[in-house]
Formats: sequence, structure tokens, C-alpha cells
Amino acid sequence: MSEMIEQAIKESPLFKHLSQEDTQQLIDNSRLAVFQTGEKIIQENSHAKDLYILLMGRVRVVTTGPDNQPVELKSLGPGGYFGEVSLLNNIPATATVEVRTGPAQTIAISGQALLALVAKDEKVRHLLTELTIARANDTINKVLK
Repeated sequence: MSEMIEQAIKESPLFKHLSQEDTQQLIDNSRLAVFQTGEKIIQENSHAKDLYILLMGRVRVVTTGPDNQPVELKSLGPGGYFGEVSLLNNIPATATVEVRTGPAQTIAISGQALLALVAKDEKVRHLLTELTIARANDTINKVLK
């Protein structure tokens, strides 16, 4: 199992550049988490505790629109990651992440470990900030349609 965690972290575009020490820190603070079809991994308006990297399965990301109707923001497959918006900004999740095709096998990286890395690594901080901005813009565009 630790080989799966190590491989997922090393192959993620967020973490490819990390030193062995920083990579090991993430590995040591990660776990394999499996979710079934229909299960919510992150619930809108709750605080995410982990950053998830999807290894297997598909998830859908849904938010509540201005008319209280669900708005699907995106579908993610293997290699996708989520949970960063809530973690980085210390705010409740802006969307629900639900398993569409399960089981969904994920690597759950501790939010504390991720925040420690972001504080020390400019590249990870920049990549996650850019991703957060892009996802926020995408959400605004889809919700206001």
C-alpha cells in the first residue's frame, strides 16, 4: 500500500519536483481511502481535512446554484485531485465531491502536512494558488449560466 501512496505522490504534477525528504513527509502523512458509488468524500459547507488524489474511479464535483439547484462543475478521473480550496483558504468546501463510479480509491494527504509543505515550497504554493483561481473562475462561469 505504501508503494501506491509513494507512486501517486511522485507522479502528481503538484509534487513531482519535491525533494526525497519532502516527498517522504507527504507519504508519511497520507493514507489510502476507498469510497463507494454515491458516497460523498467532501460535503459542501464542511471543512476538508485532506487533499485527495484519485487513483481509481470517477467523482463528480457539484455546488449549489443561486436557485438552490445542483450545478455540476466537473467530473474527475484517476490523477485528479480535490480538497485544496477549503484547505488552503481555511474555509468551508465550496462544492460536494461525490463518487460517480466506484469504488473510488484515493490517497488522502493530511491537510496539516500539505499546509506545512505550502508554507515552505513556493512551487507547490504557486501551483495550488493557480488551480484555486482557475477552479473559482470555472465555478462562477458555470453557476451564473
